[in-house]
Amino acid sequence: MADVIGRLLLDVRDSGVIQETAEALLGREDVIGMRCVLLAFSRASTGGAVDHLGAALDCDPGWMTAEGADRLVGRLRELAADADAGVRGEARKILAGLRPGGEGVRGCGRAGS
Repeated sequence: MADVIGRLLLDVRDSGVIQETAEALLGREDVIGMRCVLLAFSRASTGGAVDHLGAALDCDPGWMTAEGADRLVGRLRELAADADAGVRGEARKILAGLRPGGEGVRGCGRAGS
């Protein structure tokens, strides 16, 4: 199953599939969904994949509230210690880019850039 999700998140022929899959996984509001998206983000090799995965990570309106930002930070902190170096690195980059006071991510675009 993880292989199928990975292929959907990195579909070079249809960036809409990338975006929809990422949004659905993040919509689960759990660490597993976030981990799948961060893993794909760390392995993305095309501009389209990077853009769509980054947009899904950065622009989730649920993270723009204090409660949502706390949830995001909690997941990212857990994933910053993940066994996979790509997941760990992306989680750390996003954490480093958060605004002081937990106000959410910096804006739409590549997460953590």
